[in-house]
Amino acid sequence: MKVSPFWFHACRLFSYFFFRTFHFIQGRGMADLPPGPLILAPNHASYFDPPAVGCLVPRVTYYLAKHTLFQPPIGSWLLPSVGSVPVNQNSPGPSSLKRIFEVLQNKGTLVLFPEGSRTFDGQLGRGEPGIAMIAARSGTPVVPVRLFGAREALPRGGSWKPFRPIRVVFGTPLRFSGNPRNREDFQKFADEIMAAIGRLRWD
Repeated sequence: MKVSPFWFHACRLFSYFFFRTFHFIQGRGMADLPPGPLILAPNHASYFDPPAVGCLVPRVTYYLAKHTLFQPPIGSWLLPSVGSVPVNQNSPGPSSLKRIFEVLQNKGTLVLFPEGSRTFDGQLGRGEPGIAMIAARSGTPVVPVRLFGAREALPRGGSWKPFRPIRVVFGTPLRFSGNPRNREDFQKFADEIMAAIGRLRWD
């Protein structure tokens, strides 16, 4: 899966200016992200989460998105052009996993939401074992990320509320150390990621 760096960064800068103008976005910890393949693991409460994280990272980043969003005339070309990978959350197929591992094998940066879907109340949910399986089988470090204010700016089922501040904190990388064939160890690592997200603070 290839993305034009020029087009991607043009879209990333557009997103940054949007969030900077309307939500005074600030980030912390981006300069400490390690080189090489990387999984960014943010909490998820708003449609703003993917672009708010991505606009602060000065590298091409890839995302998982619901396959239903890839509809013509816009979604079918725009989402793939900015690094989105379609996935059916009810039955993720081998093609999605193949693209995910392809990104990581090519030393790319992948944004994966451990909770799987947006929360309704803004509280941190339980992590799904899928992120741990991907980290274990690819040997990729996972960076916990926490967004503050994105839900207030665009809540699930609500309307856009401009001028609500958004803050993003990038944590310390974590590595899977369990049995790569043990689902219980996958869940333990997913829980560890969510706990690390919960410890991140802006102030």
